[in-house]
Amino acid sequence: MKIKLFCIAIFVFLIYGCSFKTEAKAPIKYDFYYNQQGCVTKINPKNIYIENVKALELVDTRQILVYTDKNQIKYLNDARYASLPSEMFYKALLKGFYANCNAKPVFTYNKGDLKLSAKLLAMHARDNYAEISIAYELKQDEKVLKSGIIEKRNPFEDNKSSSTIFNAINKSSNEIIDELLIQIL
Repeated sequence: MKIKLFCIAIFVFLIYGCSFKTEAKAPIKYDFYYNQQGCVTKINPKNIYIENVKALELVDTRQILVYTDKNQIKYLNDARYASLPSEMFYKALLKGFYANCNAKPVFTYNKGDLKLSAKLLAMHARDNYAEISIAYELKQDEKVLKSGIIEKRNPFEDNKSSSTIFNAINKSSNEIIDELLIQIL
């Protein structure tokens, strides 16, 4: 009888013990947004097919990458990207090209269209700045018209909160898209 009561007491304690468990705070999720003014009237825009953006394995993770002063890699604990950086950057590229008067993004490549391929090489925070770099190649009918690497850095406040870091990363992505538009159109 005592063993039975003891077992029931243990069982009840285990069941109610779960209610004392503290839940971990869900990380904040961030997504890129391209925030430039859109074009009002497009006159003879160029058709451009934008391939899915590729990224280096270290970069293409939902965790926000931070380099320490000793070049050690760590990730923010309280924040994540809403989707993979390659997907977010592709979406921002589409918005940027739609906002430009000289470009008309198309979703099916046809002969004579421009074809843009891009690869994210870096996207991280280091010291007091956020950095993004991409490699790109613009082709027309398999002929390379332009290629290059664009890198942008933006400082952030000393508090290094996840929102401050993300805002600097987002600003860098906007500047890269603007620079890319200038270089290829």
